[in-house]
Amino acid sequence: MTSIIANNQMKNSTVKKKTLKKKIFWTVGIFFAIVCIFPFALDYYLQKKLPDLINDKTPYKVELNGFNLSLLKGNLKASDLKITTKNPKDTSVTQINGTIKSINIADVAIMKAIFSKKYHAESFLLTDSNIKVKLAKPKKNKESKNSKLDLHINNVTINNVSADIENFIGKPVFKGKNINVQLKEIKQSDQKSKIPLAFSEFKINADEVKIGVNDNYEIVADKINAANKKLELLQFHLQPLKPTNQYNSKNVFDFSTQNLSAEDFNVSQDSLIVSNITFENPDLKVYSTGKNIVDKTDNPKEIDLKIGLKNIYFKKGKINVFQSNKEKTASVDNFNFNLSDIVFDKNTVKEKIPFRFTKHDIEAENIYFKADPLQAVKIKNISSKDSNITIDGFEMIALGKSSTKDLFNINTKQIKILNNQSKYIGQKLSVKFRGIEVDNPEIKIISAVNKKKQTQKATTPPEFTADIGFLHISNGKISQRVQNLDKMSIGTLDVKLDHIISNTQLLKSSFPFTTQKSDINAENIYLDAGKYYKLKLGQVKNNGKTTEINSFNYLPKYSRAGFSKVIAKEEDLYTITAKKINIKDSKSIFEEHKNIDLNTIDIDGLNCNIYHDLAPPDDIAVRYLFSKKLRDVKIPLFIQKINLKNSILEYEENAENSNIPGKLTFNRFNATISNVNNAKIKGRPTTINTDASFDFYGTAPTKVNWKFDVTDPADKFTIKGNIEKLSAENVNLFVRPYLNITLDGNIDYLKFDYYGSNAGIAGKFYFKYNDMYVNFLNKKGNERKLLSKVANWFVKDESTGEPNHVVIEKKREPERSFFSMLWQGLMEGLKKYLI
Repeated sequence: MTSIIANNQMKNSTVKKKTLKKKIFWTVGIFFAIVCIFPFALDYYLQKKLPDLINDKTPYKVELNGFNLSLLKGNLKASDLKITTKNPKDTSVTQINGTIKSINIADVAIMKAIFSKKYHAESFLLTDSNIKVKLAKPKKNKESKNSKLDLHINNVTINNVSADIENFIGKPVFKGKNINVQLKEIKQSDQKSKIPLAFSEFKINADEVKIGVNDNYEIVADKINAANKKLELLQFHLQPLKPTNQYNSKNVFDFSTQNLSAEDFNVSQDSLIVSNITFENPDLKVYSTGKNIVDKTDNPKEIDLKIGLKNIYFKKGKINVFQSNKEKTASVDNFNFNLSDIVFDKNTVKEKIPFRFTKHDIEAENIYFKADPLQAVKIKNISSKDSNITIDGFEMIALGKSSTKDLFNINTKQIKILNNQSKYIGQKLSVKFRGIEVDNPEIKIISAVNKKKQTQKATTPPEFTADIGFLHISNGKISQRVQNLDKMSIGTLDVKLDHIISNTQLLKSSFPFTTQKSDINAENIYLDAGKYYKLKLGQVKNNGKTTEINSFNYLPKYSRAGFSKVIAKEEDLYTITAKKINIKDSKSIFEEHKNIDLNTIDIDGLNCNIYHDLAPPDDIAVRYLFSKKLRDVKIPLFIQKINLKNSILEYEENAENSNIPGKLTFNRFNATISNVNNAKIKGRPTTINTDASFDFYGTAPTKVNWKFDVTDPADKFTIKGNIEKLSAENVNLFVRPYLNITLDGNIDYLKFDYYGSNAGIAGKFYFKYNDMYVNFLNKKGNERKLLSKVANWFVKDESTGEPNHVVIEKKREPERSFFSMLWQGLMEGLKKYLI
């Protein structure tokens, strides 16, 4: 019994197991059947219901004739689509209207799209479509919390598509006709420092393209052709969208070109390499807004890509720059420009010029630049080839008149800059030329009458170095005018400077550059030397530390009579000429000079005439002696030696009620003046010594020694002289106007040994003569015979042996010069001998 029960239980257990296996089998079978049938069912369902789902669940209405979806292969096909927006007035949704012949998406990762929201596909094909899109109005004060869409397609093909995409206010975002695009092996990058899209091969064709760059600019092109790594854009135009005054920037740009082409496009995530970019007939217009917008971005953005451009060509271009009032301030009529081997990468972007290049060639014609409202620049032609720059027909033009600002008219036949190797190294500019040549420059300065002194703010000079091999200026001319009067001119100027060096530190000093060698030649120089004088120089040569002046002429602007009419008080009238002046300096003229420190000044053929008319009112102002005048010179001064030779000095005084002027003449004048100084250079001798020899009145040999110490506040001096064989006829030229007498006879010699100070002159006077007769004159210049006869009873007609000296002492008249005091001392001695 027990065994029977056990057998029954075993049978029941076996039946249950078989039943469970059948259920599992059917369940798995049904599942696999569902899995196999699901794609076909879903495909069938979407074909039938997709338009209804879109129409019910979205703001759009879709019609299509064909649809095919293969979940297993990941292929999606649709044909003859028509899409419209249900409510075209609803600005909160993107308006889409258009027709699509076919869409084919291959190898879509369906499961990733459903479960991971990653939309990846092998290829995308869109053909024969016409789509118009108006984007929805952005929502205010709401930030999107959705993560970035993960969309990637390896290959994209678009055939014969027309698209018109606008933003919510109707401005174009993209528009084009007959668009054909083929992109293969597309690679994407989320890094901002890299190129976002890269591909191994591309083909793009489109007509009547319009792209909205941003709210301010759009790009239009009649045609785009890109294939086989070549790109061509016909009638390309970057144009502004708003009136100039609505831009929040300094400038607005308008750029167009008839043809933009490029070769050998190679694009990867890390680089963009292009060869031979050409702009045909480019036309750039720049409009100033009049706004001073400061870019506060101090540091350049980090990039991790390289852009390499083999060549860039601009052919037959034009540039025009306009102010906010539409006035043209700069233009170029025709320019050709070529840059080679351009590199832009993470290193160059940090530099002042964010790219490097190996060479550039430039050619431009009819260049115009308005520097400010009263000054403009014109250049006939500029060209640059193999690092050499040539500028032909340079002009700077004054556009008007100004009473407060100097204006310039400058023109030059040609300027050459040779072997230009200038570049930025980091943030520092390195200027390097083999040389600069300037041919036939003519500079005219129109000086302001009431030029205002501008308070210059302390500025930090830019970081730079300059190394210029040479500067040559040939056959230059310079002139300056003030109120239509000539103030300065140079008839011919030639300059040669070798190895010119400058840098940031030198720019802060009084002389901003140094040069190893200089040679300057200027001819036919004119300088307005003040109210009464003009300076003319035949030639000035300088070779650094030596200056040679030929034909020196310091001349009055007035005749003697005219000068006496224009001066308010008595004043000397100078006429000074010299054949040659040589100056030897301890420093070059291109070194910093904080003092005047000269080795020698040699003056040959000096002719100095000093005329003094006593008719104008007396000048009662104090006249200081030379030591005082030198002490008052502010700049430290030392001249080791001044040599005068083959010179003539004349002093004339036209005394009141005198028929002829009194006259002193010093012919064949030679002098050596040592240690001319103002005691402001330490360690230098302060005693000035003058040794002079000359023929007094052309016939009387004379020697004079004059000394004074410039540091002496009493202006003490000594002066000694010896005049031999002096004729009475010559003496009469001066004694007649002052003593109202004339002398007859012979003078063997006249000697004086004087000393003095700013208080007066004193000393010994010697006079040896024979056959002397004194003639007294009346006011009309006629002889007073009776007085003369009586007076001559008391005058010895000759001095025998070595004459005794007379002692003179004459108080100085403070309003009279040193030489007037000396002459009065001589007259005092003569009076003691003769009257």
